[in-house]
Amino acid sequence: MASVSDPLLREGLEALAKMLPRGFSVAASNVARPSAKGDNWVVIRGRTKHSALCLVVARRRLETRDLGPIAASAARTRNPALLVSPYLSPSVREQLRGFGIGHWDLAGNVRIDIDDIDLCVEHEGAAIRAKSGDRGTRSLSGEMAGRVARVLIDLRPPYPLVRVAEHARVEPGYASRVVAYLAESEMLRRKPRGTIDEVDWQEILRRWSLDAPFESRGDAAWFVASRGLPDLLDRLSGSGFLHAITGSAALARLASRPAPRTLVMYVDDRPAAVDQFGLHPAEGPADVVLVRPADRSVFHRSYERDHLRYASPSLMAADLEDEPAFERGLAWMAEHEARWRA
Repeated sequence: MASVSDPLLREGLEALAKMLPRGFSVAASNVARPSAKGDNWVVIRGRTKHSALCLVVARRRLETRDLGPIAASAARTRNPALLVSPYLSPSVREQLRGFGIGHWDLAGNVRIDIDDIDLCVEHEGAAIRAKSGDRGTRSLSGEMAGRVARVLIDLRPPYPLVRVAEHARVEPGYASRVVAYLAESEMLRRKPRGTIDEVDWQEILRRWSLDAPFESRGDAAWFVASRGLPDLLDRLSGSGFLHAITGSAALARLASRPAPRTLVMYVDDRPAAVDQFGLHPAEGPADVVLVRPADRSVFHRSYERDHLRYASPSLMAADLEDEPAFERGLAWMAEHEARWRA
């Protein structure tokens, strides 16, 4: 089997192998190379000697508006086209079905139909939002597990478990289960008396961003700032309006880089933000994304610069728009850890 460098694709292939019917297998192709766009090729082998070489598009974050270019790319190959993501919403799955693109996600949703090897598999998996304690010992999905993961990323050890629970604002017993899972997965190390003395924050961040993708953190809506982003930021900075800028805009501020063309931020009251800052629903390209958070922990450890509030580094990185941006952000954080990690 060829090596797979993309963490999402690697995780996706492991998940798909468990979803396929008995007698079928999947592996990265040893022949075809990834494209310049980051698309990959995999081989699915059937119960007989026949196999199918498939184009696979791996996307960390996906909305219905992203599907047109993906469908156009899929149409340019005669091979079966597949797509994998941490989570695919019902509307996205329905459109992929209309385009004839097979798909699966890490939540267990799958639909792949390849006649040449007599493969037809389709079933629905879990909903994207796991509740507080549903999967805390097996993954980092769910709001409470995310709180614990972000504390471990944002704060430099050593620290006792009780401090992790206090900062995460969860029960110590729940924090203990999440920490035990991470210790078993070799993403952190504890001393005999329980003090956490070593944390692999990069692996925890990768795991959390896969288990709890951007879509799980709230309800997002796209807008256009009537007077442009500089005017919006100027008005926002003196308003006292509760917000937390995240993703590429937050990284640009932290790393002293040029601001991106799109601003993503969490707000408690989206209708008020739309009215107060002169935003209009986007019918085409958007320059503002407002997210109404499912959990107010998105504001935990946020910080203020020039009267604007930014999400904590862990949340900022997980909210980056795609896999290349995420890996670039991770590389910057690793090189400048002293600038962001308390």
